[in-house]
Amino acid sequence: MSGSKADVARVREALGNLVDLSGLSRREIERRLAQDGSGFDVSRLLVGRFELKLHQMLDILCVLEVHPGEFFRLMFKEPELQSPLLARLQALFASDKPLRQRHPGPAARDLDELRRRMDEMELLIAQLRARPK
Repeated sequence: MSGSKADVARVREALGNLVDLSGLSRREIERRLAQDGSGFDVSRLLVGRFELKLHQMLDILCVLEVHPGEFFRLMFKEPELQSPLLARLQALFASDKPLRQRHPGPAARDLDELRRRMDEMELLIAQLRARPK
């Protein structure tokens, strides 16, 4: 599986886990999506029967009240250096703010807390997978 296809599969799985952890049924999510004019079969999408499209993922995240930036930060590691192209784009939109070429690293205690929370989430996901549907 190529890199981007593997990433899409990983994002699809994480989105499915997020839906499972949300406390909302897939039917309830579909109902809310339909109210907003964006109806599709969430179950079939999450098991891979349909190609995952960005607008569908954003719609599901909106129903779950999860900001896309938060979701993608969980999915993809922050780069140590900012992309020069994105630095130029940021300069166009926020010329009054100084550009940081390096992202500051999180403090060790923040990393420990993040690891603890990730361990808790792994346990919850394992418990959810073990439950009969």
